[in-house]
Amino acid sequence: MGFLDNLFGNKEKNESDTSAVKRITCEPKTIYSPLKGSVIPLSEVSDPVFAEEVMGPGVGINPEEGKLYAPADGEIASVFPTGHAIGMTTGDGMEILLHIGIDTVQLEGDGFHALVKQGDHVKAGELLVEFDCAKIKEKGYQTTTMVLVPNASILGTMSQPHTGPVEPLDRLFNFQ
Repeated sequence: MGFLDNLFGNKEKNESDTSAVKRITCEPKTIYSPLKGSVIPLSEVSDPVFAEEVMGPGVGINPEEGKLYAPADGEIASVFPTGHAIGMTTGDGMEILLHIGIDTVQLEGDGFHALVKQGDHVKAGELLVEFDCAKIKEKGYQTTTMVLVPNASILGTMSQPHTGPVEPLDRLFNFQ
């Protein structure tokens, strides 16, 4: 998968129920919210690697609950060994990076439970990761979750992202 293959290792996880929050029909080159929370512009994220779009354009979401859902139909390209980040690809060529929290790799998986593994095919709204927001905050980390598209440069122009309150599978942005 390119960029995401290089970013993540191939790590197995425990099999579990990946129930969906709801079902939708995905529009081409469209990203839907993977969380319930409040969307902020990427430029407002406290980590400059994300805020300056080094990993690609997208949005930050301050989650209200510790459930990360698939933001589109696609294949899980990678699951970071600590469970705090997931890479996926869609049938129309988008690469999506979902990164839970700022510097949460330092937690070494504590508070994260990945429910998918590399190679799984998922539908938008399928539960990917459960995470403990309280534990993450207690350990001094932010839970802001980034929804990024590393290969955006080949997808066209990105629409103005939705900001403010969001429910899982509300439309965030698309490419034209």
